[in-house]
Amino acid sequence: MEQNKTVKLTLTGLCLAVILAVQIAGMPNLLTGIAVNAVFVFLFLYAGLQSALFICILSPFGGIISGHLPAPMYPLLPVIIVGNLLLVLLYKILHNKKAFLRFFMPSLAKGLFIYLTGSAVIEWLEITTKIKWLVFAVTGIQTFTAIMGIILGESIYRRISGHNKTDDSQPKETGQTSSGDT
Repeated sequence: MEQNKTVKLTLTGLCLAVILAVQIAGMPNLLTGIAVNAVFVFLFLYAGLQSALFICILSPFGGIISGHLPAPMYPLLPVIIVGNLLLVLLYKILHNKKAFLRFFMPSLAKGLFIYLTGSAVIEWLEITTKIKWLVFAVTGIQTFTAIMGIILGESIYRRISGHNKTDDSQPKETGQTSSGDT
């Protein structure tokens, strides 16, 4: 049991380092977003919900450090964090469902949440119209990168864990194993 906790903690730390490295590498926002969302999904499948949620909270701070989150968008940091959490929590509910549901529903929910809440925050703070359009652009990017990130995260998980199913169902989450699972 203690070894399993150590493995999960180590993997969580490594995934945080990967996210920070990807953000600092200066890749385009689309590629960075896909990689970050892939890490969320991979970590959920491999280490469990707690590890994935922890990384969801910390990753937007890497976006600030690396410049992927522009300074005018800093007030939206809590919105992005909750959007990340929403993505992983909905993915948890849907990860054994058909591809359409598990790829699109969490991603659309994340994008819609960021847009609606982000727009409300900008309106409340009375930020300029230019920033309102930035929220719309960020929403589209967030939704697209979430969809692609889920697809990539599942693919990485299947390759690393040895689950090479070709049908539309996904392996059970290893973070919460049942009898017979490894």
